Amino acid sequence: MKILYLHGWQSVSGGVKPTFLRDHGHTVIEPELDHDDFEAAVRTAQIEYDRHEPDVVVGSSRGGAVAMNIESRNTPLVLLCPAWKKWGTAHTVKSPCTVLHSRRDDVVPFEHSELLIANSGLPTTTLCEVGNDHRLADTEPLAAMLDACGTLYSISLMFSFYQGLYRKGPGSESSTRQALNLLGELPSAARVVDFGCGAGAASMVLARTLDCHITAIDVHQPFLEELEEHARRNGFASKIETFQADMADPPIPDGSVDLVWSEGAIYNIGFEQGLKRWRRLLRDSGCIAVTELTWISDTTSQPVVEFWREEYPAMSTIEQNLATMQSAGYEVAGHFILPADDWRNFYEPLEQRISLFHEQHREDPIARTIIESHRRELAMWKQYGDSYGYVFYLGRAK
Repeated sequence: MKILYLHGWQSVSGGVKPTFLRDHGHTVIEPELDHDDFEAAVRTAQIEYDRHEPDVVVGSSRGGAVAMNIESRNTPLVLLCPAWKKWGTAHTVKSPCTVLHSRRDDVVPFEHSELLIANSGLPTTTLCEVGNDHRLADTEPLAAMLDACGTLYSISLMFSFYQGLYRKGPGSESSTRQALNLLGELPSAARVVDFGCGAGAASMVLARTLDCHITAIDVHQPFLEELEEHARRNGFASKIETFQADMADPPIPDGSVDLVWSEGAIYNIGFEQGLKRWRRLLRDSGCIAVTELTWISDTTSQPVVEFWREEYPAMSTIEQNLATMQSAGYEVAGHFILPADDWRNFYEPLEQRISLFHEQHREDPIARTIIESHRRELAMWKQYGDSYGYVFYLGRAK
């Protein structure tokens, strides 16, 4: 990886943390930042960022504040005890990001990082408590920093793989409409939330079909920007607002939503957990529609069982998921299996993306892992796609 390391106040180049990253085989760009002029430090960091286009930006203490104040586009940030309340104007960070902080820090209070994550609408897991002091120079925090860089770079590559693909998972306009028909009539000016909205494939159908206002939520801002562009082009900008937020902790008041929608995304927080968490968002007459990867055959071959046991061990049967929906506080309104064409809608562009991604990242071992994972998934579906599938589950609050 190529890492831009931004040091703290009164620190110098060649410290413990950048040396640790170099010793583990990474290229580290470490500019000297002005100690007295914060804006000058930001300008220097921006120049180095633009020149080197790093894979990850690491900022320590004041350097964390510098990292927050440069235009780093979608590059992952690893912030070490960021002193954002003392320096700079930025008070939020975007995903992908990890903040490492010690609760025993006597320079930058741990609570400042808790507030930063809350301000940003990111999952609480974005903040990792580690180490015994402000320096974070012992074995455990150094290892955590290295791990965070690798993990966030992998996530960033995965997001970039899907960037520009209109569908981020199996589905179709006809299946979305079929689900709406099974739910029946909704209130006028219905409030709809689309969790894990991606580029807005479902949101566009909902906006076109319903008298509604849609809140589209995703953790990845570039996907939301894709959605906003689709909404503008289709004349739905006034019907759809976007939020970068954690679907497990959405910025939505309880009892305020008429329809919760989520295609191909609830697995991120778990089918049961998602149903229970989103149930309290619904009004008394509210509805929910989600798709979930499901075993649809009584007989399954060992290779596909082993593959999905590794990739998605929580996968259940239709009967189990319907029972889960009922126990989570819903009356089942219907369900149906997405047709094979919905998978082709997703996989045909995906195969083309695999070839392009391979050309772009031929020498990157993490990219190769992503490519091989998708190739295996494609091969599984082509051979065993009749034993599993996405199922639309529809319910009403009870």
